[in-house]
Amino acid sequence: MPAPLIIYPYLIDPIWVFDDERTGLKQEAFVCGASEMITRVVTEKKIPNASAGFTLIFSDQPFADCEVELSWLRRDDNQLLGGNWYRATIDGQSMDCWLCPALELYFSGAPPKLFVRAEPLPAGVDPIWHVAPNDPRQRRFVSVDDA
Repeated sequence: MPAPLIIYPYLIDPIWVFDDERTGLKQEAFVCGASEMITRVVTEKKIPNASAGFTLIFSDQPFADCEVELSWLRRDDNQLLGGNWYRATIDGQSMDCWLCPALELYFSGAPPKLFVRAEPLPAGVDPIWHVAPNDPRQRRFVSVDDA
């Protein structure tokens, strides 16, 4: 079983975004219910200073201490970019979210299940990829401005 993946989301009010130098993603936005889902998780867990960054561990396979299980609902070909809808129950509330095609940078296709755990940001980890705005390595599917 592959090791779970890790990203470090941070808040550009009111939208959660993440940077990932490995995939070239810079300020990739969580939209269409995903930011609300993340806010609920970090609030429920009382993650300190989550808005400045926290650890999001995720996998398409169950792993030790995973806290949220998202189930695939459908592909969304109505969106300009495509993407997929997922559902999870968080703190007793059923929530839906859309995940953009950036998901396919981590998995070959939309997994039927996603397993997630949120933790505080480790000491010394900067969630922001410091790269020049015109650096050709960076890309983005969905921006905060699209929300």
